[in-house]
Amino acid sequence: MEQGSVFSIAANLAQVWKSQSLGLVGNANIKILKMGGEGIPPEVHEDFDEMLIVLEGELPLIVEDKSLHLLTGDYCLVPKGHQHYVPAGSFGTLLLIDILAP
Repeated sequence: MEQGSVFSIAANLAQVWKSQSLGLVGNANIKILKMGGEGIPPEVHEDFDEMLIVLEGELPLIVEDKSLHLLTGDYCLVPKGHQHYVPAGSFGTLLLIDILAP
């Protein structure tokens, strides 16, 4: 059994956009990260679906050709093989769930 605060972990991360794994739950890797205002370049995950959950703050997100703006409490499930990126303007704490193939 583990217990902790995702906000404390995120606050103590040395770098923005560098996630820390909280552990595995079934076939899902649960990660926490601190978002940075500069955004991140396009990426594609061929091996897993990715769920992004904004715990606090906001996240502009482009998935394929769809523009989203996630706020605290919002989530987005990005299917494997879909290009996505974060333009400038994000801040706060993000929970990532990488859903690996069973």
